[in-house]
Amino acid sequence: SQELALVDLTTHACIRRIPIGGQPVGVTISSDGRYAFVAQFAGDYWDGEYHAGSVAVVDLQKQIVHARISVRPCPFAMAMSTDGHQVYVSHYLAVDGTGWVSEIDAHTFRVTREFSLDEDLDSASGRGGVFNGLASLAVHPRENRLLVAGMQANVHRGLKQSGQPLSHKTTVQAAVRCVDLTAGEELVAARMVSSFSGQAVAMPSAVAFLGNGEYFVDVYFASHDMKVLAYNETGTVAERSLFELPHGPTGIAVTRDGQQAFVNCRWTRSVAHIDLANIRQPRMVRSQLVTEEPWDAQRIQGARLFHDTRDTRMTPNRWLSCAVCHLDGGELSDGLIWEFTTAQKPSSPALVNPKSLAITRGSGPPYLIQGTYRTIHEEDQFIRSFLGGRGFLTSAASVEGKFAEDPTGKSTELDALSQFVLNLRPRPNPHLRAGRPRGEIAAAANRGREIFHSAESGCSQCHAGPNFTRSGTDPHLDLADVGTGIQADIPSLNNVWETAPYLHDGRAKTLREVITTHNPDDRHGKTSHLSAQQLDDLVAFLLAPHEDL
Repeated sequence: SQELALVDLTTHACIRRIPIGGQPVGVTISSDGRYAFVAQFAGDYWDGEYHAGSVAVVDLQKQIVHARISVRPCPFAMAMSTDGHQVYVSHYLAVDGTGWVSEIDAHTFRVTREFSLDEDLDSASGRGGVFNGLASLAVHPRENRLLVAGMQANVHRGLKQSGQPLSHKTTVQAAVRCVDLTAGEELVAARMVSSFSGQAVAMPSAVAFLGNGEYFVDVYFASHDMKVLAYNETGTVAERSLFELPHGPTGIAVTRDGQQAFVNCRWTRSVAHIDLANIRQPRMVRSQLVTEEPWDAQRIQGARLFHDTRDTRMTPNRWLSCAVCHLDGGELSDGLIWEFTTAQKPSSPALVNPKSLAITRGSGPPYLIQGTYRTIHEEDQFIRSFLGGRGFLTSAASVEGKFAEDPTGKSTELDALSQFVLNLRPRPNPHLRAGRPRGEIAAAANRGREIFHSAESGCSQCHAGPNFTRSGTDPHLDLADVGTGIQADIPSLNNVWETAPYLHDGRAKTLREVITTHNPDDRHGKTSHLSAQQLDDLVAFLLAPHEDL
């Protein structure tokens, strides 16, 4: 619904819904209770211009959006400083190998500082990588410090890059970074990599200090557990306890005394109440269902399997699952490029640009970059060849990355995974309103549509129909080489606005680069004859793909 809901804590009733737009995710409240700061992950339009990252300032007395603040793309988690003067916002996806946190003045609504969280260059041990998936922030109650929970993605490990292949143990690690808010920079020595000390964990989703800040809690979405850790600035993972949570924990609220915690659990539609009076032995008080399950049993089973790193059929020792690269329930790409060996991923080229799975149903079969699979079930091969799991099929003979027979119906778990993936849908597009281009870009997008469908450009010959792909419409259709050196399946364009970088190996940073820099021979549609204005128009259409009414 893309709204901010106001709830009366006495009656427990929603008293007002305020439209926000732009995929609102994180929120924090000003110290006087007047304003709510809301991260708009997809950005927003104002003053006739699109801002790829936006924070909406909501006046809670007037119950309107008072202002919008332009920030870096993908704003996500929010936190308020202890004195109430600054707002901090994480940017979920790294940009060019660097993670970012922005600081906003809570009174002037202006960005005052930005903190860079650079790549950890320790790729050899497997604990390093690009700091990505910045899911949560916590301000220390006494020290001028900010904790940032995210993942270190070891994208520069691979035979061609480092001489060492990736493995399920060296791909993505749960990590916490620390920003010195006085100096305005990261404390590099304070980096904690939770996966490399004690029990491995996967996908940090929430972090919070307890009481006076001597300890903090780190929550993990895919391994559905949490660690209580002693705060320090030496990088020591001083684990005091590890506690299992219901499936899909995504957010945490802790009482001021640090004795009780409440965790939102996405895949059980519940809030877990945890007693933390004894930090070495946390105790589940109760798990309260907050809504009836809206999905059928097979689909919710698939959601849990897709994320669950505790299932040894998926991965050993809680390292990886599908969700570690296909983020936010599979609907979001991690924005990174990975190098695999032929043995690890025989169904794809060496360099792989993971994509959102939200367009899977509308663009297949076939599936994967080179159209290798006819069913989602066949990903069981990758589970065994790279994730290190036992797999969900008792026998799964394959030749050159292809199953010898149709695996559909041979595993209830893979049937469930397939249903979960095929029921994903693209996230709301900020460039569209009611399925049509917003007024700010409508003229350009409509001109771009004419170019897209013209016989001279030929874009719609491959990107045809309501899903803007011919894939999935005829099993005998050929793949296409658009100048990248491989025969590739044709993806849908329905969410191309948010899936940068582009092409199978991520060589194109922007949509304009796809149709210009990386299309020198007009193999990816004929565009060399287009003027600069026409190229802008074509990009506008790609941002807001639509059919003529």
